[in-house]
Amino acid sequence: MEAMGEWNPNVQEVKILQKIGKDTLITHETAAATPGNIVGPRDFVSVRCTKRRGSTCVLAGMATKHGAMPEQKGFVRAENGPTCMILRPVAENPSQTKLTWLLSIDLKGWLPKSIINQVLSQTQVDFASHLRKRLASPAPPAVAVNC
Repeated sequence: MEAMGEWNPNVQEVKILQKIGKDTLITHETAAATPGNIVGPRDFVSVRCTKRRGSTCVLAGMATKHGAMPEQKGFVRAENGPTCMILRPVAENPSQTKLTWLLSIDLKGWLPKSIINQVLSQTQVDFASHLRKRLASPAPPAVAVNC
């Protein structure tokens, strides 16, 4: 989780604020500036949970508040959620994984809906592209999903 900014240029930083049991985290994420700074700096405080059901892994999260991370100067506190990623083996080729992603984010501020929709859909496409590159690197570092 905390290494996401190393391989995903849309993420500036992810910090784990608190671990709650083995499946749940509270995180603080700062988003990298968008091209042309169309959307100014945003940050998020999220509760994230992972669960495994057979060969399917579910990653879910949503906005929360945490005393250790009040709103930060220079950032708009955006809110996500509910969000969910479901990863499951492709039936025809179990060495491949199907990713289904529900993304719901309120970027806050005064942004036209057309800009928000464009930025969020591009963020999803970019995430998939960067993740594929990370996993295809010669010695892919452990991209651990604890579920």
